[in-house]
Amino acid sequence: MSEFLQQDDARRSRILQAALEEFASKGYKKASTNTIVREAGVSKGLLFHYFISKKHLYIYLYTFAVETIANELYEKVNFADKDVLNRVSQSSIVKIESYLDHPLFVDLFKKVDTVDDPEIIEQLIALGKRISEETYLKLFSNIDYYAFNDAINIDRALQVIRWTVEKISEDWRASHEGRYTMDDYEELKMDISHYLDLFKGSFYR
Repeated sequence: MSEFLQQDDARRSRILQAALEEFASKGYKKASTNTIVREAGVSKGLLFHYFISKKHLYIYLYTFAVETIANELYEKVNFADKDVLNRVSQSSIVKIESYLDHPLFVDLFKKVDTVDDPEIIEQLIALGKRISEETYLKLFSNIDYYAFNDAINIDRALQVIRWTVEKISEDWRASHEGRYTMDDYEELKMDISHYLDLFKGSFYR
């Protein structure tokens, strides 16, 4: 299903979908604007009417993909639950569900290492930093600190929790090369649950 069904302009939507497929398949450098306009059924002039350059189009798409994943996390995690371990567990699961729902985003992210344009790299680094900071604030604000043992350094405990779950998720994605089945997904949830149970026994009253 198209990632861009909500776009008001059907031609722009077709351009974005064709561009996403092209960049996800070939990476930024090898992607062809000729292929994009052919698959979208539009002229190259119209492509550059909406997006002034291939670079601009790529940055727009990458930003759209990253923000879509982040917004799905913000919408689906129960932030009324003040138990930080529950939040972290939910966020990890929601993020993987988003990857399952948006396989072209996964392919787009995997090929970011092939980008050699300094301006693009700079903007994507800034984007990643912004999203990471926003997500951290959402997950670790307004939590119930009373659950922690008095002797625990809460800031360090939160960092350990965050790093551990991020590492588990990164290793899992890498081991499955961006292709996941529901059985693989259940395996990840069990692995995260195991570590969070360890944290509860170590950090909580």
